[in-house]
Amino acid sequence: MRRIAALAVAALVGATGLVVATEPAPAEAHGAEVFPGSRQYLCYVDGLTGSGAVNPQNPACADAYAADGTASFYNWFGNLDSNGAGRTEGYIPDGQICDGGGNGPYDFSSFNAVRDDWPTTHLTAGATYEFQHNNWAEHPGRFDVYVTEQGWDPGSPLAWSDLELIDTVTDPPATGGPGGENYYYWDVALPSDRSGDHIIFTHWVRSDSNENFYSCSDVAFDGGNGEVTGIGGDGTDPEPEPEACPDEAPAVPGDVMASDIRATSAHVMWGMAPGGCVTGYDVVDPASGDVLAATDGSPMVDLTGLDPETTYEVAVQARNDNTGEVSATTASTSFTTAAEEDDEEPLPTGDCTAEVSVVNTWSGGFQADLVVTAGSEALTGWEVTVDGATVDQAWSAEVSGNVFTNASWNGSLAAGASTSAGFIGSGDASSLNAVCSAA
Repeated sequence: MRRIAALAVAALVGATGLVVATEPAPAEAHGAEVFPGSRQYLCYVDGLTGSGAVNPQNPACADAYAADGTASFYNWFGNLDSNGAGRTEGYIPDGQICDGGGNGPYDFSSFNAVRDDWPTTHLTAGATYEFQHNNWAEHPGRFDVYVTEQGWDPGSPLAWSDLELIDTVTDPPATGGPGGENYYYWDVALPSDRSGDHIIFTHWVRSDSNENFYSCSDVAFDGGNGEVTGIGGDGTDPEPEPEACPDEAPAVPGDVMASDIRATSAHVMWGMAPGGCVTGYDVVDPASGDVLAATDGSPMVDLTGLDPETTYEVAVQARNDNTGEVSATTASTSFTTAAEEDDEEPLPTGDCTAEVSVVNTWSGGFQADLVVTAGSEALTGWEVTVDGATVDQAWSAEVSGNVFTNASWNGSLAAGASTSAGFIGSGDASSLNAVCSAA
């Protein structure tokens, strides 16, 4: 097994003067593939300067920066879809796989561009590598790793038919807690029949939420051992310039957004400040200037203790605790909390339907998606029987034999609403049939 260290996120963080919190507030599972490096991550590495500003040297990264702006670079860990729910073919269009179909809060669409000058990781076909996925925050879930088929055309948009699922892992270990340089890691045996330029696509599917993350990594199967070319302007890793701390004034953070909005809580995320000495961030009420939450460097936090059915407006400022300076605040964003659930009056239970579709097949096995849809009335739980094959592994549902039941978080469905699960099976995928009933 070839253990290749990820590019040092810690060094990059130090270059901006960012101090990573050792015990950050609970947050959602934001992250990106750092080995083999994803396009968004290596472009961030390529463009980072000692002042914290981004100045990409790689032509593909520079064009992405010019087209999409700063948000995707300062939120390189935020290529997400809050409603992805494990869905792939039929949900994410061909040609938009690298940004997950463009359903997230930030614009990563330029990272779908077909070109031959993206930063590239050099690998050996048939070797086993330690894959690494940054864990800006932690949550349970699985990682699906795909690689383009031998003979695919790198000059055409990436399509699902070009990809082969080569590895799936659930809840791999991490080098440490969330908030900075740590990462999940697991071993992946690469196919032995690959040569030349390829794309490795990693899909992170949370098991406690519908939120998904997407990473495209450009690789060359040429006998390499994890070397990265195409960053720093000359094909070598860039040397960070001297740190700006402690006297540099902090720059204004990137765009702020709210997600996972519930009756008494909301998740707030923003882009890292593009310069100056930043030791932390404050989430503030722009009307009063009151600090609602503070972090020691993590660009995300959960606001708790909120009132149901209430509209809140928030902005973010960066701090330099060495000098006491704070930046100007970002443009604000507003959100409205949900109604508080009435535990004494359970939702009425109605009928449901289920559809099963095959995502990928290989010799003796396949991957399939299962979509459950409530009927004319709401559901408080569901059960689906899938006939036609043996279920070997499932996610986003409990499974016993060939019977799927909802997970704790996706059993309650409003009338007409849908949720999804997935599974790996063996046998004849062409004869699958799914029947749903209310639980």
